[in-house]
Amino acid sequence: MIILDISDINRKENFIYYRREFTATVLFDLLGRNTPANIEFVIETAPTGKKNVQIKFIETVDYPLIPLVQALKIQLIDLDNEQKLP
Repeated sequence: MIILDISDINRKENFIYYRREFTATVLFDLLGRNTPANIEFVIETAPTGKKNVQIKFIETVDYPLIPLVQALKIQLIDLDNEQKLP
């Protein structure tokens, strides 16, 4: 499983400054086939500065979710640290 691309990232309107909500489309290479999936994710910053990411898949994905979610969390935190999220 390889994450090929995270695109169409849109920020939802939210009035809580430490909690940011987004929608996006993710393209995975799952067992030799490219599979797109729509996700919603939240990046919440704790008072200690640690960032917690919660991911929700809009449609079902034919692959175990734990490795997908773990890989996505790493990618999304990297995008946030590089300030590439809207």
